[in-house]
Amino acid sequence: MTEAALLLARAADVGATAFQVARLALAVAGLLFALYVVVLGALALAAQRRRR
Repeated sequence: MTEAALLLARAADVGATAFQVARLALAVAGLLFALYVVVLGALALAAQRRRR
């Protein structure tokens, strides 16, 4: 392989790794958001029960 082809292959590998990291970060952010919604719902229910 030529040096240009090696550089292109290396850039593709780096791009694929960056894409995988971004997917993982989005998955973690989604899970944290879901946890946030569940906690808010639980707090709202607890506040509603306490008023009655």
